[in-house]
Amino acid sequence: MTRIALVGAGGMAGVYADRIDAIDGADVVAVASPSSAESFVDERVPSATAYADHEQLCANEAVDAVAVLTPTHTHREIVADVAERGIDVICEKPLARTLEDARAIREAVEASGITFMTAHAVRFFPQYAEAKARVDDGAVGEPGVARTKRAFGYEGARGWFDDVEKSGGVLLDLAIHDFDYLRWLLGDVEHVFTRHTDWSREGTSEVSHSLVRFESGAVGHVEAWWIEVPTIPFTEAFEIAGDEGHIEYDIDEVAPIEHYGMEATSAPRDPVGDDLPLRKDGYYRQLEHFLDCLETGSEPLVSVEEGIESMRLSLAAIESAERGEPVAPAEVSDR
Repeated sequence: MTRIALVGAGGMAGVYADRIDAIDGADVVAVASPSSAESFVDERVPSATAYADHEQLCANEAVDAVAVLTPTHTHREIVADVAERGIDVICEKPLARTLEDARAIREAVEASGITFMTAHAVRFFPQYAEAKARVDDGAVGEPGVARTKRAFGYEGARGWFDDVEKSGGVLLDLAIHDFDYLRWLLGDVEHVFTRHTDWSREGTSEVSHSLVRFESGAVGHVEAWWIEVPTIPFTEAFEIAGDEGHIEYDIDEVAPIEHYGMEATSAPRDPVGDDLPLRKDGYYRQLEHFLDCLETGSEPLVSVEEGIESMRLSLAAIESAERGEPVAPAEVSDR
């Protein structure tokens, strides 16, 4: 049995607890959070032990791996502490808030020799993985253009997400999903040109559009936004075109399994909810891959270096939006 600890007790902790529960041979045995570990354990994993922080957890619990699911700006300290104890880690994206912190994470991982994975779950969602496999098999010929969209509405203030100094905003927290996917699909990036706008009521709404030029000559269009309008459902889409074909996917064109019962709900669809019709979603497949790497000693698909490079592209997009001109990822230093 692989004993897993969750550091963080927010929304992603619920996603991980649910998926780990569905995987044979894995178990959540501990949860650490300064404010909500006990209530989370009571509601989601009653067999686990609650701790106030990761240090207390690691000092008192024998675990095989830790999932770091805390706010982005806290990743550096937690990963470094856990790695120093020789415990394997899967860390939620983005890897860190700054490149300085990301490099510190890389140093800690390399010094300890642990298995480390950056949790870029989009690579594991079936529709994205299938499109990547088809492109690799030549289904579209030479890829020339790819277009992605990722967006949702929300209600009210969202705490640290609304603080750009902690979250990095929509370009680092949300657009990074598709920046990472397009890097995986199309290779290294020459430069990115981004337009961005935002406004605030209770929370901070942000809209962004990025044009990405790849070293291969391919072009990517990345649309990412979150808006304080709770009736807007989560949406995602992609198109990939080459000289011999075209692949497209749009969540709005996919008819999921529907169940009509006595109770109805008007809530927007939730990409990380625990009521998905297919249990082996990208989060499940991502954790399954990570656990397989722990067992076999193989390198995870998304290494610490991959996490850094996708993060660098997001930071280049932020800098481009500020400067009003294209920015190469190589230009980004320690912001």
